[in-house]
Amino acid sequence: MANIRDVARQAGVSIATVSAALNRSGTVSEKTLRRILDAVDAVGYAPNGIARSLRMGRSQLFGLIVSEITNPFFGTLTRAIEKAAHDAGYAVIICNSDEDEARELELLELLRVQRVAGVILSPSGQGTAYREKLTREIGAPLITIDRRIEGLDRDFIGLDNRAAGRMITEYVLRLGHRRIAFIGGRAGLSTSDERYQGFCEALHDIGLQPDPAICLRADFRGEAAYMVAQPLLSGRNRPTAIVAANNVMALGALQAIGDLGFRCPQDISLAAIDDFPWSTALRPRLTAIAQPIEEMGRIAVDYLLDRVGEIETVPAARSQIFAPTLIARDSCVALEQ
Repeated sequence: MANIRDVARQAGVSIATVSAALNRSGTVSEKTLRRILDAVDAVGYAPNGIARSLRMGRSQLFGLIVSEITNPFFGTLTRAIEKAAHDAGYAVIICNSDEDEARELELLELLRVQRVAGVILSPSGQGTAYREKLTREIGAPLITIDRRIEGLDRDFIGLDNRAAGRMITEYVLRLGHRRIAFIGGRAGLSTSDERYQGFCEALHDIGLQPDPAICLRADFRGEAAYMVAQPLLSGRNRPTAIVAANNVMALGALQAIGDLGFRCPQDISLAAIDDFPWSTALRPRLTAIAQPIEEMGRIAVDYLLDRVGEIETVPAARSQIFAPTLIARDSCVALEQ
């Protein structure tokens, strides 16, 4: 296996010059740097990335922590972030907190030990104590995505969730539905609270009040949505439509509709926030709110690169909030009068 001595011999320079060139720790002319890089290729030398990261204080690695890797939203987001990072010369360590705050904090410590250059985080925790833990020194810039932590002085990229909840509910209301159930996520999370707030606002606008009996929580998980949807649909005064706060909960609700012998949308209309790539393969095709996931991932990496590069013009904290887009498909129909 080639080593740094082989590179120095091939390039006709000292080992110290090779080290300075590869680690950007000294002044090396462009001509000499090109000769060294050509020698690296010629002898097949692969620098020890771990050792180099120890010398430089950080690696060419980004950390990504998502709250639920099986959610198609996070799958698409992970792919977008990985591609943008790769294009910038970084690899990504992908971690799944599984909606567990304690696990998330353990993963942050693991990434700190790995000396990552920066972290993109979809938070699972909430509250003042959690925020304070995130603000502690982790040795790298931190960007939050999808979920906002109130009072956290870090860059944030996300959807206008309040507008998304309002938009999808207004669409169902325009179809004539008035008894509309809402299946939401865990209380206290920005995506959950804001989407429910938008739902309530749309009802209030036409003089309706949300019925607590049919506004349920399923922690953004499909299995939980299936469990809460069954009694919801089995009662006498069942809703005519369901709005699910994310895609996997919509799938859980759709399964419950079918298992109970109902038809969607003939018996129950269904709409969701968060479109996903194979939603059109469902029967019926799912009416959903879409967000520009690929662009969100790219901007998250751009923000992180700015922080890693310590660009002086970067403000203390930035937010990029994207507008939702309604995609009306077959899972919602007008209610017969």
